[in-house]
Amino acid sequence: MEYFGTRQLGGFSHAGQILAPATRPWITDLAALCPYEGLQPGNLPEFERDPDWTNWALTDSPKDSSERLNWHVFQDVGTRLLIADRMLMSRVSWQDLDEAGYVYGTEIKIDGKPFRCRLLTGGDTPCDDPYQGATAPNEWDALVGGGGASNAPQPDPANSAAPLSPDHLNAPHNALWNWFGAVSWTAEPVASRTDGRACRGYHGPTYFYINTVNHRHEDIGWRPVLEEVL
Repeated sequence: MEYFGTRQLGGFSHAGQILAPATRPWITDLAALCPYEGLQPGNLPEFERDPDWTNWALTDSPKDSSERLNWHVFQDVGTRLLIADRMLMSRVSWQDLDEAGYVYGTEIKIDGKPFRCRLLTGGDTPCDDPYQGATAPNEWDALVGGGGASNAPQPDPANSAAPLSPDHLNAPHNALWNWFGAVSWTAEPVASRTDGRACRGYHGPTYFYINTVNHRHEDIGWRPVLEEVL
């Protein structure tokens, strides 16, 4: 797998209105949980406010470049993966995403090109230290965590130091991947819980968290992957 940097492609809309990528792509309600004192709440769109997928869509690329989505591009033999550089929405459950086809893959077109839109794999069992990710190989640790592409951005060990602070928010790796204060759903059910699903991020770039399949939370959301067959 080789890393090719970032690319702008497509947009995200609600009720026909293009939504620019969130400028504060982290937890939206600090009354529930606050990473550190003085942080502003995130401004991610919230699916729970309008839980009807017909009102939400990935679109062709807007003319205004500030409204286009940003993706990290990885390429292997015959396949290109575009991974969103931040969550697109919060307060959406794994079950919501599955019902829309976005967990294991649904076919979409952006700018006339076909893609399979899905979630990253994230492992089904956490390491003893959740900051170290999953026990088995998975796309999150390999691509976001930098373990599967030698030329991909590599996190600093300080990114996984507790507690969270402005240093985490301002870290170069977080500027690229926006894992701070944001837990992204991944595809796998958790081995130890039939109703558990793996989420990654928030406390560090490879942090492993388990949440219930049908829960909608202010810090957990959707980070899509576009898979392109070459």
